[in-house]
Amino acid sequence: MYLVDLDTYRDPDPQDQAKNVRHLSKYIFPLQYGLRNVFTSESQAKGRYKQPDFTDRESETKRFGPCKTPKRVKDVLALLDKMLWRHGKCRYKIVRDSVCPSKASNIFEC
Repeated sequence: MYLVDLDTYRDPDPQDQAKNVRHLSKYIFPLQYGLRNVFTSESQAKGRYKQPDFTDRESETKRFGPCKTPKRVKDVLALLDKMLWRHGKCRYKIVRDSVCPSKASNIFEC
């Protein structure tokens, strides 16, 4: 069983891959880029506290604008690149079906 279909898989463009890796690093290391963090909160003197939504940071990263990658994060970019490359290459449906075979899918395949 092959987890990667070598006939249909194509390596991503290196420039696009580097851009995606830097974008991912802003989600993983927001404090290094000066973005808000889940573990720190802005205290408000009066009024109710509203928890910010950290599931989508696109507006915050666009508002912050392009910035230089911090030195502390540059060492990790190679690992993030490998992680993204493997994520794009893996065929998750085959992994799921081999680890958790469904009895319902076997009924419909007959």
